[in-house]
Order: sequence, then structure tokens, then C-alpha cells
Amino acid sequence: MGTLTLLTLEAVCARFPDVGEQDIHWWVTQGWVRPDGPPAPEHAADWRFHPVDVARVALIRDLRHDMGVADDTLPLVLSLIDQVYSLRAALRGVAGVLDRLPPEVRQTVLAATEEVDPSGP
Repeated sequence: MGTLTLLTLEAVCARFPDVGEQDIHWWVTQGWVRPDGPPAPEHAADWRFHPVDVARVALIRDLRHDMGVADDTLPLVLSLIDQVYSLRAALRGVAGVLDRLPPEVRQTVLAATEEVDPSGP
């Protein structure tokens, strides 16, 4: 496994020319993006962004610029997206457990699932 490359605020802004440092300062202050380092804007020179933080910047940028989501609505939208990601991760975990079950047990569980939701997987 390779070394994880963390980006500075300057490098993140270079990736998204239509996103200014002040935008990212605000997003960090709001807790929408969580780089390494103290969250106060005066410490922005110390911030280091993990790939997940950079993806979050891209998401917020897309929501605001491409989809027209207003800043006052962003916390709700981000919360719902986070919940979807959490549910997907939980379902992957359940699917992994199901894959390790003996075939007859797996079939029993899948049949019981279809009884609860007849529309199927």
C-alpha cells in the first residue's frame, strides 16, 4: 500500500478553480469539511486534506455550483448524503456476512428478506 498524499489548502483550491479559499474556510468552520489541523481559518496554512476531504469539497462544489443548493440547505443535504453512505457501508457489511454463511442458511435469509420486501433486492 502506498503513502497517502495529503493536500494543502492551496493545492485543493488549485484543483477547483471556482472554489475560493474563503469558501473552504467557511465549509471547515461549518464542519462540512474536516482537514487535519485546527479548524480556525487562521490555521489554514496548517490544514492538510485527505482524499475524502477533497472528495467532500468536490461534492459541496457540485451541490452549490451545479445543482444550485443554497448554503442554508447544504447541512440537510450533506446529512442525508452521509446517511446514505453509512447505510451503504452497513449493507456491504451485511452482504459480507451473508457471503460467508453456508449456502442453505444464506438461502433461508434471502427468502425471509423477500417475504419482508417482495420487490426483491
